[in-house]
Amino acid sequence: MAPLLSRVDGKRNVGVFSFFPFSPDDPVRLLRSWGSLKLSGSLQDIFTDRFETFEGYEFQLATWFDDRPYLYHAKSDSEEQGAGVVVEMLRAMAITLNYTYQMTPISSDYQWGSFENGEWKGMLGMVHRREKNFTVNYFVITSERAQSFDASTSYWMEGFGISLLLPSPLPKWRGFYYPLQAHVWFGVVLTLGVTILLMTIQDRWQPRPFLKSFGRAWIYFLRLLFNQSLPTLPSAHRQRVFVGCWCFYCFILTTAYTANLVAFLTIPVFPKRIQTVRQLAESDYSVAMIDYGEFVPGALKSSRDPHYRTLGKKLDLWPEIKDAVALVLRGTHALIDSYSYSKILFVVDFEEKNTYMLREQIYPGHLCWYFPKNTAWKHKFDYGIQRLVEAGLIARWIKLKTEDFLGRDFEKRQEMEAHERKKSALTIEHLQGVFFILVMSWFLSVFVFITELIRGSLLGHQGSLVPREFLRWICH
Repeated sequence: MAPLLSRVDGKRNVGVFSFFPFSPDDPVRLLRSWGSLKLSGSLQDIFTDRFETFEGYEFQLATWFDDRPYLYHAKSDSEEQGAGVVVEMLRAMAITLNYTYQMTPISSDYQWGSFENGEWKGMLGMVHRREKNFTVNYFVITSERAQSFDASTSYWMEGFGISLLLPSPLPKWRGFYYPLQAHVWFGVVLTLGVTILLMTIQDRWQPRPFLKSFGRAWIYFLRLLFNQSLPTLPSAHRQRVFVGCWCFYCFILTTAYTANLVAFLTIPVFPKRIQTVRQLAESDYSVAMIDYGEFVPGALKSSRDPHYRTLGKKLDLWPEIKDAVALVLRGTHALIDSYSYSKILFVVDFEEKNTYMLREQIYPGHLCWYFPKNTAWKHKFDYGIQRLVEAGLIARWIKLKTEDFLGRDFEKRQEMEAHERKKSALTIEHLQGVFFILVMSWFLSVFVFITELIRGSLLGHQGSLVPREFLRWICH
């Protein structure tokens, strides 16, 4: 807006003009004039909205159609047309602001938007050089970018996700000891030893010993752990109470073990997953990322957080996404990329469902559009974006565009798959643990039998550590 002095009929007049850059016919317009030092019109007429609409102007956008679900190639339109969340936003605001737009399918230098050697690369570079009007791809607000660009109001909050290969299930033959944890097994063995020792001590105080030897005692009490009935009961009341307590203990233990055994034999058991960035940093996993000019590699290496710095040291940059995904599927690396994009990448492009993502995101930030510095008309897009956010349309579009790739109710299906226990018939593979116990029992029986034969031939049956009843039981 600028004043212009003129003389009409010997009188001095001052005209106030303003520049309307998007007006194709009359970009410079007279707003009001002063005559005889008197202003005609109100201040509202002078300080008018120069960007009430964009009057059909065609914006040139710096874009890259590899940003699902925000921006990607449309299925039915030409290659120059895109689809996604930001396209819905542009179309919605175009109805009110009266503009059109033209997108670029890919960045001119195949970079996203990094700052290298004092120069902006990728889509941000095109905006900074004013080759394009603005960019609408996945960009978070950072202090470095805010110094060189004008950021729009935020329309969504998201970070970078970490994808890993699901750990392979543990061997099924080990399923026989899964129903009880390691410390419970230790407690059972310890309790059995203490029980046998106490029974042996009681027998020594008896005028007529019940089990007579340590060898008979451990076989007697071991029977109940295998759900075998006792051949006889002691005559002393205190020993009967002692044996009764052991019976009750074994009943609870074997019932719990048997109830869980079938489930652990039929359902795959997986090792504990990595769930946090700290666990990932402390693990043997390396980290992979595509070298497309994002700020994450540099931020990880210079981070004050020790776990982020550790990830930065283990970070490998790759030029192609297939190379990084191959490392993830091999089980040696974790992949870092934008969270929404990563959810779609493995399922759609590689048809791989054997991966998962950490719940924790790194560098979560506010997504925005970037404009050249001191853009006078940015506030019109800020207002439009804010209205879309408040109406809930952004969240709705993100959900719908993601479902276009993953199917409806994908989040509910993923949650059900994670917790659902599918019914299946028992197979030989499921019963590996049972056969493992059987084979181990056979070996143990043969070992005890051979030991008894040797000791019986050398010392006679009276010196044998294992009673004759046990020998008969093994032979049968």
